[in-house]
Amino acid sequence: MTMQTRVFIVHMLPGPASHFFARASAAGMMIEEYVWIVTDNVGVVLDVLPQHTIENMQGIVSFRPYVAKSAGIIDFVSRFDALFRAKYRQAHDVRITRPTVYQYWAYDVAWAVATAVEDTKRVGFSNIGFQTPQDVGKNLVNGLLASPVGPELLSSILEANFNGLAGRFRFVDGHTQVPIYEVVNLVGEKARGIGFWSPGSGLSRLLESSPVGDQVKSSSAGEVLKPVIWPGDSTIVPKGWDFPVNAKILRIGVPVRREFKFFVNVEANHNTNGSSVSGYSIDVFEAAVNRLPYALRYEYIPYDCANSYDQLISQVYFKKFDAAVGDVTIIANRSRYVDFTMPYTESGVAMLVLAKNDGKATMWIFLEPLTKELWIATMVFIFFTGLVVWTIEHPTNDKFNGSRWKQFSTAFYFTFSTLTFSHDQILKKLHSKVVVVIWCFVVLVLVQSYTASLSSLLTAKRLQPSVTDPMQLLRNGDYVGYQNGSFVYATLKRLKFDAQKIKVLSTLEEYAKALRTGSKHGGVSAIFDEIPYINSFLTQYGKEFQIVGPIDRTDGFGFVFPRGSPLVPDLSRAILNITEGCEGFQIQKKWFRDTAPSHDYDNPDTDSVRLGLESFKGLFIVNGLTLCAMLVINFMHTNCTEPRNCSLHRVHSSREIATDNDDPQQGQQLQNNDAALPEPLQVERGTN
Repeated sequence: MTMQTRVFIVHMLPGPASHFFARASAAGMMIEEYVWIVTDNVGVVLDVLPQHTIENMQGIVSFRPYVAKSAGIIDFVSRFDALFRAKYRQAHDVRITRPTVYQYWAYDVAWAVATAVEDTKRVGFSNIGFQTPQDVGKNLVNGLLASPVGPELLSSILEANFNGLAGRFRFVDGHTQVPIYEVVNLVGEKARGIGFWSPGSGLSRLLESSPVGDQVKSSSAGEVLKPVIWPGDSTIVPKGWDFPVNAKILRIGVPVRREFKFFVNVEANHNTNGSSVSGYSIDVFEAAVNRLPYALRYEYIPYDCANSYDQLISQVYFKKFDAAVGDVTIIANRSRYVDFTMPYTESGVAMLVLAKNDGKATMWIFLEPLTKELWIATMVFIFFTGLVVWTIEHPTNDKFNGSRWKQFSTAFYFTFSTLTFSHDQILKKLHSKVVVVIWCFVVLVLVQSYTASLSSLLTAKRLQPSVTDPMQLLRNGDYVGYQNGSFVYATLKRLKFDAQKIKVLSTLEEYAKALRTGSKHGGVSAIFDEIPYINSFLTQYGKEFQIVGPIDRTDGFGFVFPRGSPLVPDLSRAILNITEGCEGFQIQKKWFRDTAPSHDYDNPDTDSVRLGLESFKGLFIVNGLTLCAMLVINFMHTNCTEPRNCSLHRVHSSREIATDNDDPQQGQQLQNNDAALPEPLQVERGTN
């Protein structure tokens, strides 16, 4: 009971097993969360055990050779019952226990021996006795002699092959074979079948008879067993382990922090005269422990390591602690002495700098949202659209007539006005209206995209980090800061920063004050720290500061264990499952609010928000095809009405010739001809 495991396999004969389960029941181990698996020594006789033994074994799982019910068994049980009652004078109301597989095997063995004796006699051996003539009829088992035909009799027995009560009876290498086992669950007064097992198919729920012989095969080897009623009448599958009473309690060191208590926060608990530990790192560790397939008992021991986390790691190395849990960074030097789990945070060292408001926007910034190619394409289509509208409207629309300059200005003013959707309703032809509708849709998409891109550019231009490169700090001789006790100091020395230009900072308030003051007034120009710490800082101070980098790579935060600890791979797998799933997101949301800090480590990339021709190529293709189609349709329509216009033109020409020649007779002739023309073609003759 003091062990961690709650799954036990019992391999005993029925007598000792009966006493064993009586003790287990008295000890309170036949309850929920316990699993008892019994081998076939007991499984064969589950149906004939005494009632008090059955009561102590409720919920166990066992195995027994599977014997299919057949006509031979039914006949055997009937004859056995009749003979037993006749010999022992048992009344018919007395229930006789059904035979077990042992009785079936014994019957089959007796049949095999009898058959072997008959076969031996048949080949000429009349005396196969094991006793001398004077001992015949006496119970002298210990004095039996070797049969004179022993080898022949043994050979005949081993060659037996027939259908017995328990199935096909035969020997393989001197042993009988059990092809199928039945899996049973003891519930109530009898064993309940929940499935089967065979060497070829493994565990399965159902069996179906094979047409060949009496072999039975699994109908679906992948099926699970029927539901099991476990000890304590529980249908919930036990997890198989529990916290052991006598197991070692792991001593886990946790760092006592003055700041950045998002990760580890140690507070005194006056009720227990101890300490309560919380934080993001603690929640991740406990979630990982809960996912382990075994129990892990531990206690947190606060350790003050304000100067350096290397001291905490040395406590694990010297076996003062069994592990260390907190915001401990995985770096190569530390991994020489201890093992780390998989990291549970993002990695890297970055710069925290003050965000400056750059109000010096260029006077031509309004051109930047669109690339040069897109500007050219837009202007080309503006002129092309105006030309098509003029071509269609000019023959019939007075507003598109007049001097050349008037026609040009009217057509292209109309097209440009569509950019602001302030154009007049001066179009008359359907073809030109279709052109303008398609062009207005293109303009709508362009204007909306232009507005969004310009807003992004203005924001990106104005909110920029005050420092973008560590080399810039070195050239200017600026002061920089780092977190007290952090390994980042070694990183700054590697980057060639002067020790006199490096300041130690401890609190979030010191971070903000030093950056606001600036390097020239006693502060710093940048703070170098690990990305998780900077992100936690930004959740409180927002857009006033920006993160730049990463400038150096690390492996993130991990949990510390002694070298070769078997817990490391198990916890690493658990951490991976947590960080990839919803549980990791919920833990992060709990400690770092709903909005995650911005991870835009580099300078704002204005090119990424500029709009290129490639994005609108489809729109321009559709618009170009529409323009060409309307031109073709308009041209065809004009050609269809040309003969009618030609007749009218001839009438006008004749009239003009007559009046020019001042010939009265010819004039009268034309007037008569006009009267003969259809009314629509008659023209009013003017005076010369």
